[in-house]
Amino acid sequence: MADQPAHPADRPAQRAPGPAVRRAVPALARRLRSGASGLTVVLLATALISTAFGVGAMGRADEVSDGAAWLWSSPTGKVTRVNGNNAEVDLVTSLPDSKGGDVRVTQNDDYLLLHDPATGKVTSVDLREMGFSGALELGQSGDFGLVLGKRTAVVIDRAGGEIKAVDPATLQPTGASLQIPGPLVGGAFDDTDTLWLGVPTQGTAVGIRVEGKDAAISQTVSVADPGSDIAMTVLDDGALAVDRTGKRLVAARNGEDPRLVSSPVPLTGAVLPPRTRGDTAAVTVPGSGRVVTLTDPGGTPRVGHFAVRHEGGGTAVPFGGRVYVPFDGEGAVRVFTREGKELNPVRLPGAEGPLEVEAREGHLFVNAPDAGVAAVVDPAGKARVIDKTQPPPGRGEGPGGIAASAGGATPGAQGPPAPEGRGPGGAPTPPPGGDDEDGEEPESTDAPGAPTPVTAEAGDGSVTLSWPKAYSPDAPVQTYVVTWKGGSTTLDGSVRRAEIDGLDNGTAYRFRVRAANEHGTGPAAQTEEVTPGPDALGAPEGVTAEATGSDTATVSWQAVDGAADYVVSAEQEGVSDRTSTGTSVEFSGLAPGATYTFTVTPRTGDGVSGEPASAEPVTMPELELGAPESVTFETAADSVTVDWSAVQGAAEYRITPGGDGAAALSEATASQTTYTYRPRGAGRCYSFTVLAIGPDGTAAETPTTSDARCVRDFN
Repeated sequence: MADQPAHPADRPAQRAPGPAVRRAVPALARRLRSGASGLTVVLLATALISTAFGVGAMGRADEVSDGAAWLWSSPTGKVTRVNGNNAEVDLVTSLPDSKGGDVRVTQNDDYLLLHDPATGKVTSVDLREMGFSGALELGQSGDFGLVLGKRTAVVIDRAGGEIKAVDPATLQPTGASLQIPGPLVGGAFDDTDTLWLGVPTQGTAVGIRVEGKDAAISQTVSVADPGSDIAMTVLDDGALAVDRTGKRLVAARNGEDPRLVSSPVPLTGAVLPPRTRGDTAAVTVPGSGRVVTLTDPGGTPRVGHFAVRHEGGGTAVPFGGRVYVPFDGEGAVRVFTREGKELNPVRLPGAEGPLEVEAREGHLFVNAPDAGVAAVVDPAGKARVIDKTQPPPGRGEGPGGIAASAGGATPGAQGPPAPEGRGPGGAPTPPPGGDDEDGEEPESTDAPGAPTPVTAEAGDGSVTLSWPKAYSPDAPVQTYVVTWKGGSTTLDGSVRRAEIDGLDNGTAYRFRVRAANEHGTGPAAQTEEVTPGPDALGAPEGVTAEATGSDTATVSWQAVDGAADYVVSAEQEGVSDRTSTGTSVEFSGLAPGATYTFTVTPRTGDGVSGEPASAEPVTMPELELGAPESVTFETAADSVTVDWSAVQGAAEYRITPGGDGAAALSEATASQTTYTYRPRGAGRCYSFTVLAIGPDGTAAETPTTSDARCVRDFN
């Protein structure tokens, strides 16, 4: 850890010596599967998380909730919890299925949501119970956001304009969706638990409250003319919206009239961080190289601006009376006063790729997701560099497979995992950042992931459990270990269902399932509490299944008197059970052309299962890949970025350059809906053709080509 005090730029800071930041391992190849477009919340047969947490000095779940942030490391596939107060790592876990990719982290003190856009998968970690509790699939296409309030989670389909409240533990929908004309921009909760979004088609910003189970609009603020280009950031109380077609800044506050401020410079292309904390907001105007500051936006706004005077800066983030601007190419964050005086930068040694800057929990966190380094800045401006590959200071396993600090056994624990850096029997394993002598990637030896989600159906003195196959790319799963208060059982790795009998009716139980392979035992996936009992419900009537797309189906049924919820399952492998408090659910990620049989089982409030009923088998239509609706490209100083609309069912896209500039470029593939070229030499005329490719490698029949145009010289 190295300290970097803030001083004027002409007085270099004396950096204290610290441990070398270990270099990251090479990225692994991504496994991509097709997903559904639209806001479909579907429980997955997925286990993104594969290594037990390690906790340091704070040690207990109720003591690790303040002053910290979870940071993603792509090369090692780990998400690390950094304590902002002492700039140390105190929790860490691995996501082997996302190693080498971009994982978006959404967090509060109680929950951690991990979204891999390449696969469309989201996993929830319940930090109160210290276990992996839910999963959903958003699909690979579309523009989705996940936000956490104080008591709820919300999934935002920005392209489709759909807002759906979900339980942050199970990721199950809690009520009906709220529909707003899309596309939407922004999306974050303020400190009053109001969710703010921008609605460009209407030229407004809206405040949304989740009351009970449903989301509803509580406030609408006019920002610009309908159809205008707007951007926004969410403040501690309200939001700041920007009209990017002019100079208009609009500060909205809960229950009050908006404040209108004129920017001193045009706001064309202006960008803002999703969330702003404190009394100053910052608006970055890339085209002019300036930052506009707005102090006390919700009260008596005071506007200012300054020039950054450096090429390549990113979105400015205000914190502690200063403004922090990331420079990805330099591995540094330049620091300015609100008046524009430049201070010493925050440098991250060994940083590569983008820098993520976020103010939260009274600190500013700077993360290099493509490297093993980060930094934390305190309110006084003192920066400390963090080695994210440093193992937590303590070990010892607690509930749910998340480790607590050493120093005492935890009831229900199954024994400590091997220390970080050691395999079965204490055998050393290569350090995460080490390169072997011949430059080849070291063999991975990961324990399995958590088999999330685990479904529990209670009966008379018994509970039936089922779970998906655990992610275990390095070795076959040998066993599944099921534990509960007062008992445990071990099953063969080919078995993913267990009936636990001899339980006491009327007693609540929570079950945890862990997978083990030859390299070790992974973390636990846990159920909600269920209570066995003798009362059984009747079977639901009118169970039907209907294909709604090539990979989506809706299952519907009639309500059963006394049922609190329903478990919907499929006979086929690879489809996770769903639970619903309503009378229909939608499944996505199904195989085109495959046939599925769905069964609905009612449950009481204690989890006691009733009689099941099945729908007639439904056959999914064959997948026919379409073409992107649009392909565009934009040029910058040294790059050309191609963007296109998503195609349902596409696993990746093939980009083919055209025009006389194509000679300096090559055909490329991408799993996202954007790709950046970095041409050299004289400017050329370009066009780009994008072709969708399915998960089996089959290409669509028709591509889409952008308009052709000529651009200026590149550097």
